Amino acid sequence: MEGFGSRFIGATFGMPVSALHYWDKTGLVKPSVRPAAGRGSRRLYSFRDLVQLLVVSRLRDMGVSLQRIRKCLAFLRKRFPDLEAPLAGVSLVTDGENVFLLTDNPDKVLDTLREQFVWSVPIAAWLRSARETVETATCPRTERVVVDGRRFTVTIQQDPEDGWWVGLVKELPGCGSQGGTLEELREMVADAIHEYLVARGDVAAHAQEGAEAVPV
Repeated sequence: MEGFGSRFIGATFGMPVSALHYWDKTGLVKPSVRPAAGRGSRRLYSFRDLVQLLVVSRLRDMGVSLQRIRKCLAFLRKRFPDLEAPLAGVSLVTDGENVFLLTDNPDKVLDTLREQFVWSVPIAAWLRSARETVETATCPRTERVVVDGRRFTVTIQQDPEDGWWVGLVKELPGCGSQGGTLEELREMVADAIHEYLVARGDVAAHAQEGAEAVPV
């Protein structure tokens, strides 16, 4: 069976040999290929043991105390009795104080120190979704409408500050309006177009009551 000695692990992965021996004596990670057998004996660790040592070392580098690591390991051994090397068979994340076990449900993680499920918060995904929603809402778009029997192009955009919708008529410089909702904006734009045409003498004022923007 393949085995890795304490000196090799220390030299290759930068873990103090004294720490490996201490973790062995305290039962944190024991060498499974060849246990210590008195002064001068050489410990041999399996590859799974090595992975566990790397996990412990990494957790220590991130500020997790040995007491918390032991508590986490005890919980994993209780929850996963079939795993010979729990730290090498699960996925863990930490904030330097707590240690969480990733589960098959991406929305839930297991707090190994409190032995309870907690909800994960997918900040990155929410950030992407929020950015896409804002870009969609504030990106100018166009609608073609018919008012008084004529076609017009209306550029529509939502103001990110006050939430109001603003519409400008491409064919009629200076003609536009705003509304609290898209439907209200369309009604206001129809009135604005009609008034613009009346002012230019293109349509009769009495046709105003039937003015409406009809998407085409």
